[in-house]
Amino acid sequence: MQISKIGLRVAAIIATTALLAGCSTAQESSGGATEINYWTWFPPQATLDAAIAAFEAENPDITVKLRTFEAADYQKQLPLALSSGEDIDVAGVQVSAMTNSVKDYLVPAEDWAADILPAINSMMVEQTAAIADDGVLYSVPLGSIGSPLMFYNAAMLDELGLSVPTTAAEWKKDVDAISAAHPEVTPVVFSGEPYWQEEMFFAIAEQNAPGLSDDIIGGDESWDQPAVVDGLDAYKSLFDDGIVSPDVLSLLGSRPSELFSAGEAAFYIDGSWNNSLLSAAYRAENGIELTDVGVAPMPLVDGGKPAVRALAEGGLAIPTASKKQEAAKKFIAFMLSAGGADVWAKDLILVPSLTGYEVLDSVLESDAALEGFAAATAVISSPTSKRDSQQDFLNAVEGNAILDVLRGTTSSKDAAARLQSEWTSGRYPHGSGQ
Repeated sequence: MQISKIGLRVAAIIATTALLAGCSTAQESSGGATEINYWTWFPPQATLDAAIAAFEAENPDITVKLRTFEAADYQKQLPLALSSGEDIDVAGVQVSAMTNSVKDYLVPAEDWAADILPAINSMMVEQTAAIADDGVLYSVPLGSIGSPLMFYNAAMLDELGLSVPTTAAEWKKDVDAISAAHPEVTPVVFSGEPYWQEEMFFAIAEQNAPGLSDDIIGGDESWDQPAVVDGLDAYKSLFDDGIVSPDVLSLLGSRPSELFSAGEAAFYIDGSWNNSLLSAAYRAENGIELTDVGVAPMPLVDGGKPAVRALAEGGLAIPTASKKQEAAKKFIAFMLSAGGADVWAKDLILVPSLTGYEVLDSVLESDAALEGFAAATAVISSPTSKRDSQQDFLNAVEGNAILDVLRGTTSSKDAAARLQSEWTSGRYPHGSGQ
């Protein structure tokens, strides 16, 4: 499934490669503090160190011993460690990829988080519980990621007196103005790879048909329905109307990001894992010379409301084998609080799950960044569907079927019929009962 790669994608964006060597059993420190062992893959090492230091300052009777992993390795190591009774008190859980492989070794969250959950976004909690095949909540998510979002060169728009587009018509005017003033710039970029076409298609289709992705991929609805045909037509209209150049479909890998970071693209469509671009400090640290960056939901193509697919991520759980569950709960409660989020959310990878949380002004300095992050938070906190895919179907059929429509080699109606035929072929198990 596509969502099983979320942890990998987040880890690649934040480039966290640190791995702390060794693992020890729980022990009392010389000062008499309770020591808890925390295993995770996210956030980055430096961020975790800062968060732990802040927690320990507030709780001098508890120390946290951290062990971090790369995402792919963590998916293998945590289940093995838990099944063998390793001394772990707090476990980070890649919600989509790992919940069902580790849930049998975790304390249900209702047994320890009853006083924490009321402050957490209910949609994110529901998504996390729904991932488990028994519908039980085993971890509480730090936040959520969503896609697609539209990042934009705020300085370029300001230079040309342009506003952030909210409709396709406004977007077309901006693109024409940018092309006239800066012919060397590609106005709109995003990945042309097949996997990304699902993200684009559902975001556009769900502007008028919210829940379409859930209804088809996780439910019993068909691909050959009017909402799919209309969504494909709407997506193709971006190319027909000259908002997006057909050349964009040849952009692979990191190329769209490189063009935007170099000032050679005005709008860059990707996921919230790129929210770090909003931070001037992040841009300076990474040699990105853009002076101001904002983000917004995808413009409305044919009416409706902004849409995004999102999924809770970064779950925190307590293993059943832990002998220090009260201390573990205190640490998790801190990480989920405003005080904890003020430390780890600076990286902007996740939209925090704490209801009403606002990122510190010191993290985002410009109006475009502040307003953009607020807008991204709003749509991700109330998504139109979850980020879910039948990965084999996406790779073998769906992505290329969408590309065929965009390239004009097949009609939207024929593509929808092809999708349905393949979907029901028996080669791609799917749906709630399969």
